[in-house]
Amino acid sequence: MKLLAPSLLVAALAGLSAAFSPPARAPHPSAAETFTIDSVHSSVLFHTRHIGISEAYGRFNTIAEESSLVLDADVTKSSLMLVVAAESVDTGVPERDKHLRNADFLNSKEHPEIVFESKKITGKSDALEVTGELTFLGVKKTVTAKAHQVGKGDTFQGDHRAGFVAELSFSMADFGVAFVKSTPGAVGPDVHLTISLECVRK
Repeated sequence: MKLLAPSLLVAALAGLSAAFSPPARAPHPSAAETFTIDSVHSSVLFHTRHIGISEAYGRFNTIAEESSLVLDADVTKSSLMLVVAAESVDTGVPERDKHLRNADFLNSKEHPEIVFESKKITGKSDALEVTGELTFLGVKKTVTAKAHQVGKGDTFQGDHRAGFVAELSFSMADFGVAFVKSTPGAVGPDVHLTISLECVRK
């Protein structure tokens, strides 16, 4: 009985101490990180059918500075804004590029930018689904891209980077491309994009 009393006292004091101890703090979620797009190491490629028997390929050479990526540990809170200069279309054939810039296709003087703004991102880094609004020729449509993260980390250049590749398809007819309307079967109508982005954390 004499040994039991001190033990009970110790247990009581321990319980009292625990009652007044501050609760353990929950870990803070990681803050969102904002990235700029390294246009030198990023690409926007496309291909489409030509007269129904072959694939024609090209790219856009200029990604605008206002393009950006926000990455969050909760992928649903991440976002992408991608702005491409229509005038920068490049198929390797100057006369064809000139045609693509005119009102038959890109109408780059009236609509100098092609814009994708994400509205919903789901999945995991190796299998992402990115739904957003594509603005092309002044027409805004909802489209969905499949994407995956290629890599992420510190580099020998002394910065922190993340790389992604996305695949996206849409019909030029849905955006009112004039040549598709006036000359059915000559091109497309579907266009397939491959977007490779190397992003630098601010």
